Amino acid sequence: MEGPPTDHGLDEAWLNDFTEYQRNFVHGLRNPTGLHLQYRLDGDHVFTTWPTTEDHAGFPGFVHGGLIAAALDDVMGRCSVLHRRWVVTARMQTRFRDAAPIGAVLRVEGWITRFTRRVMTAESRITQEDGSVVADATGTYLPIPAGLVERMVDSWPGFAEFTGDDA
Repeated sequence: MEGPPTDHGLDEAWLNDFTEYQRNFVHGLRNPTGLHLQYRLDGDHVFTTWPTTEDHAGFPGFVHGGLIAAALDDVMGRCSVLHRRWVVTARMQTRFRDAAPIGAVLRVEGWITRFTRRVMTAESRITQEDGSVVADATGTYLPIPAGLVERMVDSWPGFAEFTGDDA
């Protein structure tokens, strides 16, 4: 599979996982209990919409904060694809601003604030249809360490195709 260019002229299909794996909880379409979020581009922002359901409940009537944090983290991590890089979360800070009611269609968006060979920083936010902010986050992301790549390939050999590893 040919990778995306680094000039952000990226085919949006690269933002999503269409491999045989697709098990990521937030964006994997083959995870029966996952959120199944699929990303698109809006300028230099990666975004998706999330139609929340009772399956996403925390307190009665509201989306679970842990799921909100997971979506914020995932969208920031997907931003690295714009530079053809796989990253892992090193640090994330989340600020919850308002409760998201079950049944709301939320916009989840992220963007890169700094990108170097050794680190990517990003921001993300989740808004309701009226534009009110549910939560926002900042994150620091690092290239996946070689030892972790090996363990990932051991778990799913198809990942080697995306790392340049012949394992």
